[in-house]
Amino acid sequence: MIYIDDPFNAFNAFDLSQFDDDAISQNMDPFDALSDDLVILILSKVSASASSPADLINVLLVNNRFSNLGLDREVLANAALKSLWVRAKNWSDSAHQFLIRCADADNVEACYFLGMIEFYCLAYHASGIDLLKRAAQRSHAGALYSLAIIYFNGSGSLASGLRCQCDPDFATTLCIKAANLGNLDALREVAYCLQEGLGLPCSPIAAHRLLIKANTLELIKTKSISSHSQTLNNQRFHRDSPLLTNYGFYEKMGKEVHVANKFMVEWWWLVRGEEKGEDGLRMCSNILCGRRETRLNGFRRCSACGITMYCSHACQEMHWKMEHCSTCIGQNDLMELV
Repeated sequence: MIYIDDPFNAFNAFDLSQFDDDAISQNMDPFDALSDDLVILILSKVSASASSPADLINVLLVNNRFSNLGLDREVLANAALKSLWVRAKNWSDSAHQFLIRCADADNVEACYFLGMIEFYCLAYHASGIDLLKRAAQRSHAGALYSLAIIYFNGSGSLASGLRCQCDPDFATTLCIKAANLGNLDALREVAYCLQEGLGLPCSPIAAHRLLIKANTLELIKTKSISSHSQTLNNQRFHRDSPLLTNYGFYEKMGKEVHVANKFMVEWWWLVRGEEKGEDGLRMCSNILCGRRETRLNGFRRCSACGITMYCSHACQEMHWKMEHCSTCIGQNDLMELV
């Protein structure tokens, strides 16, 4: 097996003897003389390093042979997340079929990305949750956490052929697995489960410690993101928000958002343009989330104002620190009474 670090320098690993003499003498494309296995290896490296779907598609459009071999299972299985990120405004049947082929090739990120789209945007709840389960079985932290949210809320609908029953014990187990894989939102959810005794023995002290740990890790992570970004000053969030909270440190401006959440946020604003649709189903009030109720009153409400809706404790905490702490009607009324 020959490993090629740079797919565009693939020929450096081979002698001219590997090419057909007639092909060279006739000035044919050297790639035509390469074996299918070698071309698939090169295309796999390209798909794994592509920074956008266009990067991969442009390579596949070079010739018919690339187009055919580019759909090989190995190429699709190695495709990087950035090469799968289809914008909601560019969604089409062909984009859907491409993601399906990647998921069928056991591309874990494709399973998660498409699973979120099908479950929350297309209302294909049965196939969506199957894709999320496939990603979770491959230890995808985001898929484990998303499944936990689904089982916490009992999401889905009978009309779509699937309605998950609320199962706090199973959801908590999924959160613990996701937290062990480094998902900080899952770690926060486990802390709130400890605080409320939901699926775990009630332990406010242990919950407090976990929240401090989650917020500290979040600060470290987002500081790292911020150091590589020059656009934070243009974000809509206020810089004067406190970093030190009741549960430790939390930096919201550098929050890294998964492409699945970006897709869902864009999708629902393109489809509806408002927080609540005609069917009465509402979005999670955390503007970085993108999840939408699959049934009426499927999300939790703010206990103070009863207006904002959240798919999880983690989203409620994030939204509170971003803006709701200053806009919550119930909280402001309580402060006036005090």
